[in-house]
Amino acid sequence: MVRLFATDLDGTIFTRDAGFIQKDIDALHILGEKGVVRVIATGRTFNSATDIIPADFPIDYLVFSSGAGVYDWRSKKILQVKHLGTERSKEIIPVLTDKNINFTLHWPIPENHCFYYSGAESNHSDFKRYLSHYKQYAFSIQDTLPEKNYTQVLAFLPDATAYEELTGRFNEIKTVRATSPIDGKSVWMEFFHSEVSKAEGLRFVCKLEKIEDDDVVVLGNDFNDLDMLKAYEAAYVVSEAPAELRNQFLVATSAYSGALKYVAEKISIL
Repeated sequence: MVRLFATDLDGTIFTRDAGFIQKDIDALHILGEKGVVRVIATGRTFNSATDIIPADFPIDYLVFSSGAGVYDWRSKKILQVKHLGTERSKEIIPVLTDKNINFTLHWPIPENHCFYYSGAESNHSDFKRYLSHYKQYAFSIQDTLPEKNYTQVLAFLPDATAYEELTGRFNEIKTVRATSPIDGKSVWMEFFHSEVSKAEGLRFVCKLEKIEDDDVVVLGNDFNDLDMLKAYEAAYVVSEAPAELRNQFLVATSAYSGALKYVAEKISIL
């Protein structure tokens, strides 16, 4: 019996040009009426996610920053946070700097939409767009890095090969590959506390709600959903997902056609 339905946000139930898909919103309402716990698990920061998700949106929990934080949508309280920290951040930054990779260093939750960034000149177009989009929250790193309990480091890579080269360089640090939601193609690499993942965020919710793994369904669209998708047998991706993911998991319809509703109907919970 399905007791929890978790979905990614961008490119899954929310698209850059069409916003939220009404079919999915309607399905979430019905799931709630049937007692199914509804979770959005996103790579967005708390601020960025709540900027686009209406306060009365039909969900029960928000797993944000790829699992670094868990928020109770009903009580409007942050229930759990896991920060990367200062010392781990200091391990990562010299490696990225040595390879001339642009990065952002995000403040503690719930202010992790604010960040420091590498001050070097950059030809990385996605990095430039990121700074332009979030310029009110961006601060250039000066001579001394402020002591903060940082949430994560976000690196803007030249290609996927760079991710493979870097991912084995760090101990007790979680690395996540993601596709830029800004241009839809650039490769991002995120560095988190070793226990951070969307899957861990969902496990926290499942423990609160006393839900077993067999009673969970998940829906994603990109590489930063891998932990979540691998953690549960009932794992779906939208039809726009990369071929590597479509070959591993069950494939739903297009995000634009209401993928969440499609999955809910497919497993007979609508």
